[in-house]
Amino acid sequence: MGSASTGGDPGTGGGDDGLPPTGENSVAYTGCSMANNIGTGYKRVGGKIMWNSDNYQTGAMVVQNWTNPSSSSWQLFDQKMASIGGKDVVKAIMVQICILSQRATDKELRDMVNAARQHVNPGTHIYIVGQPVYNAGHDCFIAGTGGADWTDMKAQELAKDTTINDNMSYLGKFILDNDAGEVSDGCHASSPKGENVLGEQAKAFFGG
Repeated sequence: MGSASTGGDPGTGGGDDGLPPTGENSVAYTGCSMANNIGTGYKRVGGKIMWNSDNYQTGAMVVQNWTNPSSSSWQLFDQKMASIGGKDVVKAIMVQICILSQRATDKELRDMVNAARQHVNPGTHIYIVGQPVYNAGHDCFIAGTGGADWTDMKAQELAKDTTINDNMSYLGKFILDNDAGEVSDGCHASSPKGENVLGEQAKAFFGG
């Protein structure tokens, strides 16, 4: 897991140095069960800067669940945000591209980003990221052949799009090794091993 790549201005509201914020719960996230895997592992390995999955179960929430700013997914997000002290606590948000075998359209991806902006303060940095990718030769059957890699490619593409790249950057890759027992069912992180691996990767991006 390398350092985070950026697709534009890396400022996060955490300071003028372009680094992620450092306050507890200052990095929010959206996504699906894969995001839950990250949040669960991050808490288990001692992370406090990014949200964890406590009372925030985003399972099966793919891109289409996040395109409408009034959706039940965003209502859940707002409830989690209220529980940690409100939007002023949040200085950055990790927006994860999650798909089923039917991939998202470019409009749906843009709508998801626009919805995210409506739920955080102006100036809040967006880190765009795909689903975890896997060791060579392994695919997540839920996302379809090549689906996980496609979400990572689209995250990089969105970050470079100057028409929407307003304080948004590509975070980097979360990576799972199926051959090392880090995957439980062909897609999701195993518990606790795979979740902890993702949690450590989140700490590499955001700190503890």
